[in-house]
Amino acid sequence: MDTLILDLLDPEEARRPPMAMKDYSDEFKADAVALFESTPGATYKNIAADLGINRNTLWNWVLRDRERRGGGPDAARDTGRTARAVQATPSSEPDERIRQLEARVAVIRE
Repeated sequence: MDTLILDLLDPEEARRPPMAMKDYSDEFKADAVALFESTPGATYKNIAADLGINRNTLWNWVLRDRERRGGGPDAARDTGRTARAVQATPSSEPDERIRQLEARVAVIRE
């Protein structure tokens, strides 16, 4: 019966298989968090869209990073940059960091 209801609502959507879980490297996650934390006025939605990931995924990574650092979910953004993340993204320009992370996403998707 559920399939019938789904077919009536959107037949193509009902036949589409569920999305596969993606596995991102720890380095990619750290870089994504560092980019979010170091970009003034950034939103989860904007940064996630630039990186081609789900905004809730980015939110979880940021939350886990803040908890790991002991700052909790309300920790200040500028404390999110680690030495490793800064070394991994030598440019301080947000657009350049986005291009670097997009290149890594392209490699992951291949």
